[in-house]
Amino acid sequence: MVRVLLSWLGLGLVGLALAQALGDQSHWFGYDFRVVEMPVLTFVTGAMVAGGVFCVAVLVVRRSLEAGVGGGPVLVLMLGFGLAFRLALLASQPVLEDDYQRYLWDGAMTAHGFNPYAISPKYVRSVKAPPKVVALGERAGEVVPRINHPELKTVYPPVAQFAFAIAHQIRPFSLGAWRALCFVGDLATLGLILVLLREIGRPLLWSMLYWWNPIVIKELTNSVHMEAVLMPLVLLALWLAARRRNLLACTIVGLAAGVKIWPALLLPLVARRLAVEPARLALGVGIFAALSILWLVPVLLGGIDPTSGFVAYVSRWKTNSALFPLLEGAAGALRADLGWPWPEPAVIARLAIAGVVGAVAIGVALTVPRSSSDLLRRAALVVGALVLASPAQFPWYTIWIIAFLPFFPPITGFLVLTLTMPLYYSAFHFMAVDELATFTRHVVWWIWLPVWSLLLMQFALTGYRSLSTGRGSATVAS
Repeated sequence: MVRVLLSWLGLGLVGLALAQALGDQSHWFGYDFRVVEMPVLTFVTGAMVAGGVFCVAVLVVRRSLEAGVGGGPVLVLMLGFGLAFRLALLASQPVLEDDYQRYLWDGAMTAHGFNPYAISPKYVRSVKAPPKVVALGERAGEVVPRINHPELKTVYPPVAQFAFAIAHQIRPFSLGAWRALCFVGDLATLGLILVLLREIGRPLLWSMLYWWNPIVIKELTNSVHMEAVLMPLVLLALWLAARRRNLLACTIVGLAAGVKIWPALLLPLVARRLAVEPARLALGVGIFAALSILWLVPVLLGGIDPTSGFVAYVSRWKTNSALFPLLEGAAGALRADLGWPWPEPAVIARLAIAGVVGAVAIGVALTVPRSSSDLLRRAALVVGALVLASPAQFPWYTIWIIAFLPFFPPITGFLVLTLTMPLYYSAFHFMAVDELATFTRHVVWWIWLPVWSLLLMQFALTGYRSLSTGRGSATVAS
């Protein structure tokens, strides 16, 4: 027991020192510095070291459970350190991220009754903008000029806009107010993970796979991405479905799709048990459809045109993917062989990805889940397929699957992302020195090749069902 506690204490102190170092040095990534002056590669190295500490902690979880000390003081110590990691970053400057600037502006627009889908930040201070919007832009100070892709209208759905507006009401144009809201969402995600672990009879100590994950800590506490609002809704919907509250689960999926669209992929799975009751199934799907239409209305009123963030994202957003350029190249070759004048290779590749992920979403819902663990496993397969196949693979997107990792034997491929994903940020260094091709041709493969290789290896050794049963792995049973 003492040795286990000392292991947790040692790892926790190392992790806390790394978090504190990030917080202390984050000012070097502020707007007073050019990217070429920022210690980008130093940050990447530190983030990869944090990933290594995390991987060691996974082994310590196993050792703790084997020693029969997965609860009590060990659990409290693990949870306490995870909280301390976040507290160390509450006053930090977001590192190499500025999405929050648009969150702050969208929140102001929504809170003041303006449609954030109607005007892009580029035109906020122009003669084309309504005078009240111009005045709001002036009160925003440096927020509007610092929004990335200012020529595009917002891409964030209405429930996300509501969350942004809440932060604005707490304190206008305040990173601290938005960070506080993200902190609450992060805690809610942890709480739901603990509830679901208890639901499936798995040790609560496995919540470490989320609570100590450096990607989660950096992207939610430091960079304050909106996944902090999204993931509690996703997990709540699955918990309700596990408790057979399927109509309410369909409603929550609709709310989650109002934060980011992809949770709609979970609707077939969440609604599956209603298939034996056609009237209730129609009601559940109807509730989801009604919410979706409600979310769509302000987007349509704002205009669907080339300046729409949704159009831009669906048609041309791609980054940090090793797979998508290969699919795009294959689609181009196929189009040339068949003599098709259209569609563009990127469109063909995106349609192929949508088809595969959609097929997975439908496939996992063909039969009724046998248990709560089976339900979570099937949801994880859908989310994992989306994360792996998406043309855009930002670090914060990996939180979608990280939140599911505590429910299964450690999935090595996704765990190794904590070591490789920090390399994404090296792209900023290569852009600054005009060598981005080095990243797109080489570094991106260092991120994803280990992930794909380990996932395929684990699948070959343990098989599909090991995700829920633990057969074929050394994982301590629940």
